[in-house]
Amino acid sequence: MNSFKNLKKTFLIAEIGNNHEGSYKNAIKLIDEAKVSGADAVKFQTFYTEDFINKLEAKRFAKLKSFELSKEDFRKLSIYSKKKGLKFISTPFDMGSAKFLSKLVDVFKISSGDNNFYELIKFCASFKKPLIISTGMLNFLEIKNILKLLDKIKFPRKKLAFLHCVSDYPVEDKEANLLSIKYLKDKLPVTIGYSDHVIGDESCIVAASFGAKIIEKHFTLKNNFSNFRDHLLSLNPKDMKKMVIKIRKVESMLGSYKKMISKNELKNFKLMRRSLYFTQDIHKGTILKKKHFKIVRPFKKFGPQDIKKFLGKKLKKNVKDSDIVTDRLI
Repeated sequence: MNSFKNLKKTFLIAEIGNNHEGSYKNAIKLIDEAKVSGADAVKFQTFYTEDFINKLEAKRFAKLKSFELSKEDFRKLSIYSKKKGLKFISTPFDMGSAKFLSKLVDVFKISSGDNNFYELIKFCASFKKPLIISTGMLNFLEIKNILKLLDKIKFPRKKLAFLHCVSDYPVEDKEANLLSIKYLKDKLPVTIGYSDHVIGDESCIVAASFGAKIIEKHFTLKNNFSNFRDHLLSLNPKDMKKMVIKIRKVESMLGSYKKMISKNELKNFKLMRRSLYFTQDIHKGTILKKKHFKIVRPFKKFGPQDIKKFLGKKLKKNVKDSDIVTDRLI
């Protein structure tokens, strides 16, 4: 994947994150299930805990440390994902992880927690790979500042995507603010998507209907896998597959950004449109008035809007009740 420009379908990311809980075996299972579900990509998180969490935050530090996968694990996961036909994405949480991932990922992802960490953003951008940035905890001016930052270093806009995101876990329905997707699409000259933390799949379906070109949804083997927060707001394989099917259906419904008559509508045109017919037997030479016409189905020759051209004209031939109006008769 070289850019996000002209994506033919919504790019669906199964956000594995840390739901493997440090198990390479679980990570492989999650990739397998993501493929079966119909996802386009899997996304992990890569970090050295020492460069991510203060050691004095002992409980949090210990949990994240237990979730770390080794460099060799990530190398193998990247290869495995690509063999499965999935794009491999990861979020680096430190410079060392970003440098390591530069040879493994198809796309870099910047988390909402680090979207003000400009040094990390610029460092990831320096590898010239597509870059996704979640916009949780940012206002619009701050998002524009990131765009200016990347423009200044000449990072191609076609390789940049911003995802509407609300940084809460889980997000309440009333806080999802999905109209922001439309707002960002109207205001920014880059690809816009959605990173979801709402329980269920409804918000992702709405996001697709609003034109989100990238949708990221947390993914787990089981929602009760453990007490780790992310499992609750994730979709399990069965539900992820259902969501993918729904989004693909929404895409087919959206069609193209123009108003036209569809092929199937044309099949119904004559049956459903009305034409001008005579209301009674009328003799040749009669000056035609509105009472001489009825507007009924099916369509044959002239539609309702054409009646004005016949009013006050002289009939050239005798006609019978319900005869079609043609220009040869008038």
